[in-house]
Amino acid sequence: MLVLAETGQQLLMSKQNNPIKVYLDIVLTPTYVFSQLRDFEGGNVFLTEKLDYEKTSDSNLFLLKIKEILKIINIDFYDVVEPKLIFDNDFYTFVPDELFLKGKEKTYLKFNTELDDYDFATSDIIKKLSIHNIYLPYVNINNYLIDKFQKLEFYHFNTVLLNYLLVKNMYDSCYCLIENGYSKILILKNGEILFFNSYPYNSLDDILYFLILALKDKNLEYIKTPLRVYCNNENQKIEIKFKEFFDNITFIKYVGVEQIL
Repeated sequence: MLVLAETGQQLLMSKQNNPIKVYLDIVLTPTYVFSQLRDFEGGNVFLTEKLDYEKTSDSNLFLLKIKEILKIINIDFYDVVEPKLIFDNDFYTFVPDELFLKGKEKTYLKFNTELDDYDFATSDIIKKLSIHNIYLPYVNINNYLIDKFQKLEFYHFNTVLLNYLLVKNMYDSCYCLIENGYSKILILKNGEILFFNSYPYNSLDDILYFLILALKDKNLEYIKTPLRVYCNNENQKIEIKFKEFFDNITFIKYVGVEQIL
């Protein structure tokens, strides 16, 4: 259950003890937490850290992992001027701008997510697609980070991913992101989303099945539809397997979540 809690009034450590100004980015997923520090003057990354763990959806465990990675990077030695949290979960839905009513976020979510009375829903705006990404944040984590840094920007991972892909290409295409036992599939046509979903997988056959099923469901010829696959190029098995089914395919090296931040 995701419960909206009161934000405390804990003060930051004296700025005299935090002379180095930095930007802090945290990415939280069901299988890992990633953090990076960027210098204040140029925004250049100078420190990254990643913690992997067994798949979970326990927000209390996530909070422990957040605390652990902040300790590893010695965050209290820095003056964090802009903390940002990006998290990935399946408690989301997309709603077109013309159908969106502020304050009714939970109404949209109830059709595909089990909700409790105390759950708190919010949304990100994806301007290029004229849609709202409505989702449940991890409020206990948000509150902890706000207490620690006195401010916080937070976004759903799908918002950041879609904005990244849309900057790269607005043509009719199918995208597939493969990482850490999960795949995300996006189908665009005429600048609009036809399909988007996330799937766990155990084999490449699983990914191919979901891809072909999604394209067929949208009455698209999967053999000819432009497909852009984001994956680790060292995995030659992916290229060999996918080229058996798709003629118009491009493989793009995906080095990790830092690529889309």
